[in-house]
Amino acid sequence: MPSYDKDRRKFLKLLGAGAASISVAGCSGNDESGQGGSSGDGSSGDGASGDGSSGDGSSSDSEDDDSSSGGNDFHFIAGQVFGTLDPAAQVDYTQGLAAQNLYDEFITVDPDSLQPVAHIADSWDTEDDGQTWVFTLRDDVTFTDGQPLTAEDVVYSMRRMLNLEAGYSSFWLAYLNPDDVVARDEQTVEFGFKQAYGPALATFVQFYIVNSAVVQENEQDGDYGQSYLQQNSAGSGAYVLESWEQGNSIETSAYEDYWKGWEDNSFDTFRSTVITEQSTIINTMRQGNGDMTDQYMGTQAYEEMASMDNIRVPEVPQLQLFHLPLNCQKAPTDDINVRKAIAYAFDYESAVQSIIGGGAVAAGPVPREMAGHNDDLSPMSQDLDRAKEFLDRSDYTVDEINEIGLEHVVVAGTELQRQIGLLNQAGLNELGIELEINPQQWATLTDRATNADSTAHVTNIFHTAKMPSPDSHTYLMYHPSSFGSYISQSWYTTDEITAVLEEARQTTDLQERLNKYAEAQGLIVEGMPSVYVANPPYRIGINENVGGWSYQGVMSFDWDVHSMTRTGDGRA
Repeated sequence: MPSYDKDRRKFLKLLGAGAASISVAGCSGNDESGQGGSSGDGSSGDGASGDGSSGDGSSSDSEDDDSSSGGNDFHFIAGQVFGTLDPAAQVDYTQGLAAQNLYDEFITVDPDSLQPVAHIADSWDTEDDGQTWVFTLRDDVTFTDGQPLTAEDVVYSMRRMLNLEAGYSSFWLAYLNPDDVVARDEQTVEFGFKQAYGPALATFVQFYIVNSAVVQENEQDGDYGQSYLQQNSAGSGAYVLESWEQGNSIETSAYEDYWKGWEDNSFDTFRSTVITEQSTIINTMRQGNGDMTDQYMGTQAYEEMASMDNIRVPEVPQLQLFHLPLNCQKAPTDDINVRKAIAYAFDYESAVQSIIGGGAVAAGPVPREMAGHNDDLSPMSQDLDRAKEFLDRSDYTVDEINEIGLEHVVVAGTELQRQIGLLNQAGLNELGIELEINPQQWATLTDRATNADSTAHVTNIFHTAKMPSPDSHTYLMYHPSSFGSYISQSWYTTDEITAVLEEARQTTDLQERLNKYAEAQGLIVEGMPSVYVANPPYRIGINENVGGWSYQGVMSFDWDVHSMTRTGDGRA
């Protein structure tokens, strides 16, 4: 993958620029603390399982079939099913993929600085010392039924999200009452937070706007249109939903009057087929029947695709953590010494170099490339002697641990996930601990994550940045209000961690807020609630005749099909 070094240098250079902008953010006119906004073109663009990962056995698993209806067709090969098409409920990468192309986000991410910038919201200001945020909307955005997007649509979309308490609503639930989101006029909307809310701007990248008139007309028994939006789209995005077969495929067509306009070689249709067999995905791409894959296959899959003449595999550092959360509310991983023994028994170098195939060993929960990472934290390395020392200090003997039974859940269907389980098993065998590796479908894993008792002792999780802020890898993982999702499967916090994370959200100065997140990272690592394995590189397979793709930093923003074009005569 020869492009890695070049792309990495570019990425680090851009991060440096981002860091510089952070240092002056408090006095700039386009910062998180309030003033400004920009004229914004907002050209924008995770999951796996964790963000997603591979998926559900109900997929088609055919080599497809170039079943496009003609025209310039973009075909994305997804490794997991689309659980929902409702933008208020989306949390993983396929759901984010749908939201990103059917709807518009309120604020987007600049692909160069990886900072939040204007999109539907064209400019903004703060009042009351950062407690009230006032946004002015673009005046040229229409929904796919031709009606203009107004402040009332923004108000309805946020009130709907808060009342449903789904998706990323935890970003705002504790800080915003539905009635405190109001339209000052047709193009101006006010968010009256209960207190100063520092990361507000970054959180709005996960806030998608729905057509309030259409959704309200189709509400059933107070469901805020949830049933309707499972079979229909009601957004202002570049594409309109044509059909969705849950577990198999989604098909869309271009919205001709999309406010960002179209290039001559833009894609007329966008569709995604769910294929969970890695070999089938590779063959589909090899035969020129697919335009793009996800990033959650095993390393060998990308190496094989990179050797093909018709596929390129860009490889860049990314804002992603791969870790093994340890259930801190379940015996025997409720004992910190057992958790430390597991962490020291793990072979990090083999995981990164031999299984993941690159990237870096993680140093705590926040990706090392993200602004706000605590650079005082060091990556761990395997040390079996220390692992035995911690095991000796534990309240559990090896026999008691084996009697309880230690379960490691891996997502079924991918070789990488299986190999990580085997690597963990090998390390623990050195301590005399027996580990059960349990492959499960992603949907089962997320269901189990809703309750501490049902969450496994150990789970494989990829966690990609959900917003351009370390809040995504701290508050969402270790604040008790976030518990119950696949992101927070450690079920771990302390009063001190909770307090520091809440202070961070109340801090309006960006650098001071980043310092709070760094403090929280130190406290979190002391409790060893995860085996922090890696910050993997970003890799996807792209047909050579697709142009315009770029890494965007936030999960699923990379798959903004509108930003891409066909550069040749059909697929290569």
